Amino acid sequence: MLLKNKVAIITGAAGGIGRAVARFFADSGAQLVLIDLDEAALNQVIASLPEKSKNSLTIVADVADESDVKSAVASVLRQFDRIDILVNCAGICKMISILDIEVAEWDRIMAVNLRSVFLFSKEVFRHMRDRRYGKIINIASAAAKIGGLAAGAHYSASKAGVICFTKSLALQAAAYKINVNAVCPGPTKTEMTNAWGQQTNNDFADKIPFKQYAHPDDIAAAVLFLASDNARYITGEILDVNGGLVMD
Repeated sequence: MLLKNKVAIITGAAGGIGRAVARFFADSGAQLVLIDLDEAALNQVIASLPEKSKNSLTIVADVADESDVKSAVASVLRQFDRIDILVNCAGICKMISILDIEVAEWDRIMAVNLRSVFLFSKEVFRHMRDRRYGKIINIASAAAKIGGLAAGAHYSASKAGVICFTKSLALQAAAYKINVNAVCPGPTKTEMTNAWGQQTNNDFADKIPFKQYAHPDDIAAAVLFLASDNARYITGEILDVNGGLVMD
């Protein structure tokens, strides 16, 4: 029960990795706050959790909208009076050539993948700073380090921003004993990668030393570790979980 009675916000909780994180956290004793724009999918996540987690708080919100974020965090504090863990998992991706990226699409990718991390982290850090305790884990990507081919350039750039933001916040948060880290998944079996098509997925899997994609549980296990007090002396870390695709 690594997270017993900890209040944990998970954004993008209806996505493949978000669902896995929610399940791992539930099994570890956390009180869940699940946030996503897709209400029906959120309800499916709740239905899939253990009985003890059926009373988890779900919030339908646009993670890139400042007013939605402020309202969501305020709701959590009203109900639980504290936030122990924030996992910024919301993200979108599209396979597209740089020449075909429209400005509106660039802005939306940046808003969901990067602005949301800033908005939630800012609101939650304000609270964690006063308590001098907290864990913030951001989901970046291997594409942030090597660029994106299947993932568009806007996706890769947004996730590179997540890495730098993680380090910057970690530097400021360390004085308050708040841990801020990121996980960089490689290609992972989710709805996002399913959309790439079988041939693209086969080609990418062949480039991975393990010759296979990650399962969302592989990412969730790393997030659970960073959210626990077993990682109390780790901050500013960018943890690769990619089967050897990126080694640094």
